[in-house]
Amino acid sequence: MKPTTKTALAALCAADDTISEERAKAALRLLDGDETARPFQRVIRTTEVARLFGVTTKTLREWAKAGALVSVYAGKNKLRTGYTEASVRALLAGQAKGGAA
Repeated sequence: MKPTTKTALAALCAADDTISEERAKAALRLLDGDETARPFQRVIRTTEVARLFGVTTKTLREWAKAGALVSVYAGKNKLRTGYTEASVRALLAGQAKGGAA
């Protein structure tokens, strides 16, 4: 990232009182290519998770209600966009060990 771009982004983050200093620094490190600074988790789309497990999206909702998956919502209407990668990996690991989903 160019130094002028980084300076401009830092100024924008500093001007926005809804962004903590820690989050702003992590975002700038992420833009510099530091993957360890990732302040959020990857989201896997609902249809992709359903295909991965070979189940319906309704089954995924039931698993999420049971606490086996972590749902991610977005927008004003709180639409389900998918599930966190960490929860999908944990469920896959449980299946690999012989656990039931």
